Amino acid sequence: MYTTTYRTAEGINSAMANVYKHMSLAVITSMIVSYFVGSSPELLQFFFTGIMKWIVIFAPLVAIFGVTMVLNASPTKQTAQLCLHGFAALMGLSLATIFAIFTMGSIVNAFMGAAILFGVMSGYGYFTKQSLDSLGKFMFVGLIAIVIASIVNIFIGSTVMQMVISALAIIIFLGLTAYDTQKIREELMEDGDTSIAEIRGALTLYLDFINIFINLLQLFGGRKE
Repeated sequence: MYTTTYRTAEGINSAMANVYKHMSLAVITSMIVSYFVGSSPELLQFFFTGIMKWIVIFAPLVAIFGVTMVLNASPTKQTAQLCLHGFAALMGLSLATIFAIFTMGSIVNAFMGAAILFGVMSGYGYFTKQSLDSLGKFMFVGLIAIVIASIVNIFIGSTVMQMVISALAIIIFLGLTAYDTQKIREELMEDGDTSIAEIRGALTLYLDFINIFINLLQLFGGRKE
């Protein structure tokens, strides 16, 4: 008869530290790619004109489904890490225009603001004893709504609509950060090899952080002259 065993508090903290490490490295990958492409007029011209623009914009939306399928199929740790950083690089490419549109000061401020907000909400999700399941379900419905609204606004181009979407997105992804952190922690409580679960968790929190950052930048970022 199989009996589930659980990690000690120290073991859970160690596993969660790995999640945050993988997530941080993925964020760094995105920022490096984004800065490299965004600082090159030639690369911006290549990736963000004509049909290539739409491929770059929508590629992460398609790729996330493929990456999630691979991570759920019990890959090797190396394959899982490659998927995480490959997706992070693709995400960085799709965000490269921020370095052409926004001032560096605004980007840094949005990044620091996102880091603080993410840290607070992830800390809440990690330590709270209250179940966040109902919050997660509510936020997921909101997420679907803003994804649809964002796609529609790509073609409409409404500045007011974009501001409303950004404000709602920040709230939704802050809620999801707390919910996702709690779920990841619960998954890592069981003893055994959780290296793939750690990378899956890193991908989830990476998406939360990047979306908080981008929407803060959209809402409060100063644009170049």
